[in-house]
Amino acid sequence: MNSTAKSPSQLADEVRSTAQDAVESTRAYAQNAVDAAGQKVRNLRHDVEPAVEQIASRVQQAVQRGLEAASKSGVRAQERFTDAAQVTTRYISDQPVRSVLIAAAAGAAITALLVLATRRRDDY
Repeated sequence: MNSTAKSPSQLADEVRSTAQDAVESTRAYAQNAVDAAGQKVRNLRHDVEPAVEQIASRVQQAVQRGLEAASKSGVRAQERFTDAAQVTTRYISDQPVRSVLIAAAAGAAITALLVLATRRRDDY
């Protein structure tokens, strides 16, 4: 027999050793891949966090500007209503008879419109 020939037991041991080496190599490769992916995630998080904070800051500033603009618009509208009320009060004080006649005419016009609208609905 050939002296270089291996017994089945030796062949089985070699196959088992080779399989264990392959498993260990695969495990090490997988661990390296997981470590590399984890590092990439940490790097991305590090890169993205400032951008997210900047966007949040810009949104907050835009909301603040919107609130300020709405507040200013409300103040301006209130000032205009106050001015109109003062002008109306002054006109009524200066022209009381004319003011009553204008109010009566406006009331009559509104009443006529309501009567016409009611009659048209009843006709249908």
